[in-house]
Amino acid sequence: MDGRGSAIISEKPHLRKPYMVLGISGWVDGGLTATGSVEYLVNKLGARKFGEIPLSRFHIYQVPGQLALRPYIKIEDGVLTHHRFSENMFYYWINPDEAHDLILFRGTEPNLNWEEYADSILGVAGDYSVERIYLLGGVLDRTPHTREPAVSCACTSEDLKQEMRKYGMQYTSYEGPGRFGSTLLYICQKEKMPMVTLTARVTYYPEFNIVIPRNPKSIRALIKRLVPLLRLPLDISDLDKECTEFEEKLNYMMSQNADIQAYVKQLEKDFGEVQYEEPLDMSGDEAVRLAEEFLKEKKDE
Repeated sequence: MDGRGSAIISEKPHLRKPYMVLGISGWVDGGLTATGSVEYLVNKLGARKFGEIPLSRFHIYQVPGQLALRPYIKIEDGVLTHHRFSENMFYYWINPDEAHDLILFRGTEPNLNWEEYADSILGVAGDYSVERIYLLGGVLDRTPHTREPAVSCACTSEDLKQEMRKYGMQYTSYEGPGRFGSTLLYICQKEKMPMVTLTARVTYYPEFNIVIPRNPKSIRALIKRLVPLLRLPLDISDLDKECTEFEEKLNYMMSQNADIQAYVKQLEKDFGEVQYEEPLDMSGDEAVRLAEEFLKEKKDE
């Protein structure tokens, strides 16, 4: 290991040309879309923990108005039964069917030393010859819960941007204060490390003070795209079921309130939905050849 950054590696797996996926809590993790997606992949794939970035150099526990960084505790009948700090954990998974393994990172947006935190991530990426980094996100938006949330991307190069087009993504346009992920994108661009940010829209009804703590539809929107991008042998029917239950609960709530019902109906009218279809894993020339063969067979019949 080259020792770049502050990452502590407890196990040194042999990984083949891995991709890296980052889910970082904090700004742009609406509906736990970023961290929830990584957590889903860790649990679904059975990924193994192999390293971490220590909290102490990067996080302030007592940020005014921010509770997420404080340790999570549980006290039962006067006895402390649970205490957990936030985590910055690396996981790995060996892909049995493809030549690209996977590194997953579930972390907390740093308050301090952004460049060193980025160095810690990129040090691990360099040590394992990561071929591409995907950073996940979720932004609160007036997307009706009855529709599929849009996903937008930002990339380190024009070539990557064009490749992302076939995965049903919009292109991010934004000017203003940036999250840590934007700084990481900037550093990767300078270092010529291919990186893509994938940001899903997350249902938010501010007029009724309705915020969904964990939005499975936004998580699914990202997972659907990651499956072909990472070449994962993944059945997400459990996530489909969770999305159905989520929508049914909100539909019931809507049915009990005429104002919310009218509000959502108006959002649906104004919403331009794009249904995601997994792209064919073939080149344009291959697609043309198969189409020609199909037409020839039909003519012969």
